[in-house]
Amino acid sequence: MKTSTPLVSVVMPVYNGGSYLIDAVASVIEQSCTDWELICVNDGSTDGSQAVLEWFAGQDRRIRVLHQQNAGIVSALNLGCFAARAPLIARMDCDDIATPDRLCIQTRHMREQPQCVVVGGAILEMDAAGHPLRLSRLATRHEQIVENLLCRRTGHFHPTTLIRAAAFEAVGGYRTEYQWIEDHDLWLRLSSRGQLANLTDVVLRYRQHTGSVCWQRAAQQRQLMNQLLRQAHQQRGLDVPDSVLAHPAQSRSAAGPGKWARAAAKGGFPVSVHKHLRELFKSHAATRYKFRMFAESVARLMVSFPLRLLRESAALPSGNYDAWHTKWRQHQGRERAA
Repeated sequence: MKTSTPLVSVVMPVYNGGSYLIDAVASVIEQSCTDWELICVNDGSTDGSQAVLEWFAGQDRRIRVLHQQNAGIVSALNLGCFAARAPLIARMDCDDIATPDRLCIQTRHMREQPQCVVVGGAILEMDAAGHPLRLSRLATRHEQIVENLLCRRTGHFHPTTLIRAAAFEAVGGYRTEYQWIEDHDLWLRLSSRGQLANLTDVVLRYRQHTGSVCWQRAAQQRQLMNQLLRQAHQQRGLDVPDSVLAHPAQSRSAAGPGKWARAAAKGGFPVSVHKHLRELFKSHAATRYKFRMFAESVARLMVSFPLRLLRESAALPSGNYDAWHTKWRQHQGRERAA
């Protein structure tokens, strides 16, 4: 018999989720683990996301929708996480897709490893249209994850994480002063409460597009990261290596079809490489750049494609939720006819 308290609360901040939102919510509904609640925080969306969320809430009583005026991701995350009823909080973004067994795999880990306060997982990166780019995995052991965090490297893929609610509350949740790198700050503080871990299982299809925070807020992220790392090293009685603070001078390479083609080539996905190279050659990019990206992509693909076939015996998660899109269109049709 089910208790009134779910096993896991999935927290999804939503700001203008657009066409991606239906896939994201549907991927939670279709989890093999059914003992969950989904808390969607509508952060003042103006694109119709509110209507989609309220429709989903009417379809499934496990879904709750909270509303606030647009106040940013940290405010939305804290609102959702502190409203969670479960002892475990799963993060999710409104443009990503959870794999069907994500919650089962991660809650099992937390049950078997009581000292763990955060567990993340591997991702299948995809482009804006959902085509695969590459598989990405991070360090799995606590010590290596903390070292990566202190050295300005990624510790967890934020929307893959499952967090113990008690530990989250004990450190005070996300901090507004570190918006845009709020996850990096949270992991460093949680590392003093217990173990950090990552699984090698792919738990999320992670969407890369120019609307992502990492592309829009790169300058703010670099400045805040300097401040955070100085503080984290000082608290641990460590000096900050010059190499760690040298990164703000570096800029992120431009997003676009050239970058996506190269990423897909590294991941071993020839169809995606072909798609983005075609887009690149139709663009106004410099001819020299086009041919350099073409050469790099082909060279990478010749190595990565056969390696992917050898290593990845399991089928990649499809992330196809067309039935939910059809239901939504039918609902809209009935609304217009009424």
